[in-house]
Amino acid sequence: MSKCTWKNCQNEGKYPQIAKNSEQWAFLCDEHDKEIEDGILSPRFNPKRILRNWVLASGGAKEMIKRKKND
Repeated sequence: MSKCTWKNCQNEGKYPQIAKNSEQWAFLCDEHDKEIEDGILSPRFNPKRILRNWVLASGGAKEMIKRKKND
């Protein structure tokens, strides 16, 4: 079982999030996959919400920084 990458989530990850370069950047549970989709597809597009969700889905800001340092 793979854990959801959303910060502080212990649920099972089921949905890989794939970047344009075909790399997986997150692996989300049902709840957090829906959160990402709702933010993107909302008729009231909210950039702050999208960015917040992106950071949380990546495991938080510290995890994002660690990954970028390893690139």
